[in-house]
Amino acid sequence: MNDLLRDTLAERADSTEPPVLDLDGIVASGNQRITRRRALGVLGGAVATAAVAVGGAAVLRPRHERPQPARTAPFAQRRVTFALGNQIHYGDEVIPVAPHKVTAFVQTDAGFAFLDAGNAIHVVDRSGVRSLGKSAWELTADFRGNLIGWVEGFDDHYESVVYDVAASRELVRTAVGNEIPPNVSLVFRSRVIAIDGGTAYFDTVHGPYRWDIRTNRGELLAKVGTNAVRAVAAGQIVYQQPLEQRPPAVSLAIAETVSAKTAARFTGQQAYLSPTAAYLATQPNDARPGPRPLWADLHVVNTKSSMPVTLPHSTYFSYYFGQWIDDETCTIAAEHTAQMGMVDLLVVNARAGTTKVAVPRFTQQGFSKTPPRTASFALPTGRPIIDLG
Repeated sequence: MNDLLRDTLAERADSTEPPVLDLDGIVASGNQRITRRRALGVLGGAVATAAVAVGGAAVLRPRHERPQPARTAPFAQRRVTFALGNQIHYGDEVIPVAPHKVTAFVQTDAGFAFLDAGNAIHVVDRSGVRSLGKSAWELTADFRGNLIGWVEGFDDHYESVVYDVAASRELVRTAVGNEIPPNVSLVFRSRVIAIDGGTAYFDTVHGPYRWDIRTNRGELLAKVGTNAVRAVAAGQIVYQQPLEQRPPAVSLAIAETVSAKTAARFTGQQAYLSPTAAYLATQPNDARPGPRPLWADLHVVNTKSSMPVTLPHSTYFSYYFGQWIDDETCTIAAEHTAQMGMVDLLVVNARAGTTKVAVPRFTQQGFSKTPPRTASFALPTGRPIIDLG
């Protein structure tokens, strides 16, 4: 080869562009082949490596770097739920708690916490029942997660508690705000109002506290009496208006802070906010109020517009709130007007304004003969249904 021919070939070789490689397609094709081989069991349990040669380079994809699927909490799904005697009915699943009788209960992602007839606290999941060795008069739980709360009473003080059901340990225990002065009239006992994410709201003798669970520190929201704040969700607080009054205080306001200037917009005693505070359900403390003023009914309202959700009052005599299944759907137990004492469990879509029967005639309403006169069934509010009369 002479010099002229050599130079010509070299020039053409330098000016030629390499073919365009579809790297994404090559990698995807390699991954598909690996997936097929794994599915057939060719690689067994060995560590698989995908190597794609591109100009002498290799892209390695070790098996241990693949993202692991997230574990689903066993009770994360909210279903139509109620308790009868020594059984919790969780959708179509029945969870036994014998020999205990459920008087009040709440749901967490890890299991249910309940009170028995002696107010002792227990936790139940699919593996069985365990006692916490504590007692309370009601329970509180966040809409999501594994945290519950309660208040324990002692001779001269109360203690507010936050407990992790999954980890089986207390995260908070404090007597702050709950030193009982001598000769004080405690019409309403202290309670854990709500657990809202990483924040707990404690109702104390000296007023409501907002408590940071992680740092175990709190702040007083307002110098008001017990039971002034009724519910909290998504940072929105439902409280009575005026702030200081004798029971029954039934005019309620909602805001991010407790203020005497906020206008009252709702009526009721017990209050249950949906997870994002889009809707509010209210009802009386008494399962059998005598004279029935407007506030003695169960109400479901839109918190922005204050528009009520219509319930089938011609069919049912009385209602008992159950739980928020999601941000716009709740369950309500309803006692038949024509068949006094017979109870249906309803599902109410607050946004659509629709009601359907989820569990027809699931029990015959009744109350215990001795005080406190608790109902024959329980709903996952954390409170027993009581006939105060």
